[in-house]
Amino acid sequence: MTGPGAGGEVIVLGERAERGAGSASGQTPGLSPEEAASWSQWLSANTPPGWRPGEWDRSTRLFTGDVSNRSTVAYRCTVAACDRVSRTQALCDHCEKALPGSGLALEEFRAVFVPDRDRVVDGRAGQCAVAGCPRDAALWGLCSAHGSLRYKDMMRGLGGADDLQEWIAAATAYEAVPACLVGGCERDGRQGWGLCDIHTRRLKADGMQAVEEVWLDRQAPHLMVHQFSLAPLEPLVRTEVLFALAARDERGQRLDPTAVRQSVRILADHQVGSIAVFAFGELPRRAAANVDALLRETFRVVAAAFDRFRGVDPASRPTLDLAELGARGKRGKPTARPGDLDISMIRQVWLREALAAWISEAKPTTADARRAHRAVQTAARALDARPGGGLQVASLAFADMNAVVAGFEHLVKADGQPMGAKHKSNLLSMWFKVLDWGRLTDRLNGMGAGFTRHPSHVIRQPDPNEDEIGRAIPESVIAQLDAHTDLLGVGIRHGRMTEQQVAAMSVAVYELLRDTGRRPYEIAQLDLDCLERDGNDWQLRWDNGKGGRNGRRLPIPSETVATIHTWQAVRATVELPSGSQGFLFPPAGEFGQVRHLESAQISPIVRAFADAVPTLLAEEFGPDGQRLPFDRSLIFPYAFRHSYCQRHADEGVPIDVLRELMDHRSANTTARYYKVSLKRKREAVKVAARHGFDRAGRDQKACSGTTYQAQSVAVPFGRCREPANVKAGGRACVIRYQCAACKFFAPDPTHLPAMEEQIATMRIDRETALAMEVDEFVLRNFDDNIEAMERVAAVARDKLAALPEDERAELLEATEVLRVVRAQQAGTAIELGMPRLPGRGQETA
Repeated sequence: MTGPGAGGEVIVLGERAERGAGSASGQTPGLSPEEAASWSQWLSANTPPGWRPGEWDRSTRLFTGDVSNRSTVAYRCTVAACDRVSRTQALCDHCEKALPGSGLALEEFRAVFVPDRDRVVDGRAGQCAVAGCPRDAALWGLCSAHGSLRYKDMMRGLGGADDLQEWIAAATAYEAVPACLVGGCERDGRQGWGLCDIHTRRLKADGMQAVEEVWLDRQAPHLMVHQFSLAPLEPLVRTEVLFALAARDERGQRLDPTAVRQSVRILADHQVGSIAVFAFGELPRRAAANVDALLRETFRVVAAAFDRFRGVDPASRPTLDLAELGARGKRGKPTARPGDLDISMIRQVWLREALAAWISEAKPTTADARRAHRAVQTAARALDARPGGGLQVASLAFADMNAVVAGFEHLVKADGQPMGAKHKSNLLSMWFKVLDWGRLTDRLNGMGAGFTRHPSHVIRQPDPNEDEIGRAIPESVIAQLDAHTDLLGVGIRHGRMTEQQVAAMSVAVYELLRDTGRRPYEIAQLDLDCLERDGNDWQLRWDNGKGGRNGRRLPIPSETVATIHTWQAVRATVELPSGSQGFLFPPAGEFGQVRHLESAQISPIVRAFADAVPTLLAEEFGPDGQRLPFDRSLIFPYAFRHSYCQRHADEGVPIDVLRELMDHRSANTTARYYKVSLKRKREAVKVAARHGFDRAGRDQKACSGTTYQAQSVAVPFGRCREPANVKAGGRACVIRYQCAACKFFAPDPTHLPAMEEQIATMRIDRETALAMEVDEFVLRNFDDNIEAMERVAAVARDKLAALPEDERAELLEATEVLRVVRAQQAGTAIELGMPRLPGRGQETA
């Protein structure tokens, strides 16, 4: 013990105990003294002895983060004249408080603001401003003694007291005082008991009359934002926490001193004697999610290490901890997430052991580990139904392997829906991969020779359905989405970005998905300088990660280029996470290993947008003749790639050109996007021909689909039978395609969606013309055309509603097929000879 002597000098009453020697009782609840000592030695032996050099002080148990270390969450304040530390790449707490009262914009504030140094902030004392005085600064940059003396001079009105610099120049230095006895505390121990003012107050608050070694051993110095101390913890808990933090470094995770500091306080307040034998659920509720996550991870890592210390086989536990077994994340580094795999239902011990050993030694990715887990579970269920249950490897035979393969053939999804053949095949391959590894490494010695793979053990792939429409979002639905781009990014949080910044980024991501057909992850990892000039046009530079082909080029429309330039201007105002400066889209997290946006962060943007659009109508009609709502679940990021390819296929783009645009190695892959077969086209045309009518609603049925096409030509919203126009391929209409007024016009109900869109477009154009104050005859022409087209649409709607249920379903299916056949832009439906027409929103067929 120590205590104050005469004149305030420090008297040492006893030899100071070595730091970390143990608590007063020397006991750890749940562990015997011998086991606790062995456990501590094991942890120390498995913790890097030189962990975090320059940051971790083992003697004082104090961590001081280095702002130049990217593995530490600590940054220099972005104010030019400030040298304090911040937890984010922004302002420190002191400057953050000063910003509102400065009246300056953020960038100007960072450039010109000079922090006030008259008072100590965050314990950053510095040295007294009086020349030669070695004591810590407190007030006005002076030590406590000089600050008190100047204050008295000011009260007395003595000369020079009002001018700080004049007073400092005339002051005399004091002698140095011993440092505070608390390890890591750099403040003057000028108070009684050899403590600084902070620890003196703590001592008094604890009701102590003298400094005891146990109390001193548990004291942390005054900590700043980039510091933490393990001193308040029990000796064994200090070793356990240090082991867990070192394990984080091995997995490539970043260390947040603030979260560690708060975790230490929780463990100390709850008097945890050993994390290995303490129930995590008994800790109090944590307010901050990152603190809760850090504590949960620490308990998990220490518990797994304690099992290794006691020699517990991972396969004997009900779950497998992927992080503990060393599985890798998608970036190749050890995963930081536990990803516990439930193996309690696998009764075959040899299967459990083979799976655990494969993950531990082969170090697969977490995705492969989960697939292997699913595959082993499938095999285990199949073996359970066999005689003997597959419990003994020596008794396994070829019939057992046949049963296992049959189990894979009958797999279903978690929701009970059929599983795709490709997914089944991948799982079966993973099963044989684990089995072959076990044989190769002698893990499965004694296994029956017949329990092996045969060429017949494959999942049969079903014949492809050439008539399948695919997952392309219809162009009419995309047009409806385009009308509500102001809803993009609403309600989405993305790091420290503002709502306006998130909205601008979301618009750029959406338009790139829509207009380029690139995969979501290819959009997410675009470089900041991804645009290149190609003469008067623009190209997008991107990387095909799936095909391993980088530096690809893709022509893009000028409208998309303008959107990218708009986002680049907004991005210049964003506080970018570290390492993301070279990428077009920053990630949401500040502390992750990924430096750019991830495809998983794009999906919520598209999902929220699709859900926010008030009305989305499909191209199909209900029994009442009205358009049905579109299924919003069909709108997802990858679907825009299908739409891009289907759009170009519908426009008659040659397959070799489209293959190059999609960057496919094989034209067979591109051909899958030409979803509508000629057979379905012919059937759809035949159905439409049976339901044709004229402008007055009288039936004008063609005897066959061939006659329907041979004796007419495609015009807006139907077919034209006028001989001269048919001969000219639809380019000789003398009334300028005002079809609803022509007796040669032959529409059918399959054109109803285009008619309704045209009516809406003409109404908009009429309002625009009215605002332009055009002559009355122009407005009359709009009104007459709208009335005529509404009359034709009403006839189509009535005919559709009057059909029997089976014929209506047949006609609606033909409508969907012909939607794909008809060109989405004028002059592109080469196969049907459509005319090139002016105007927006016009669909020809």
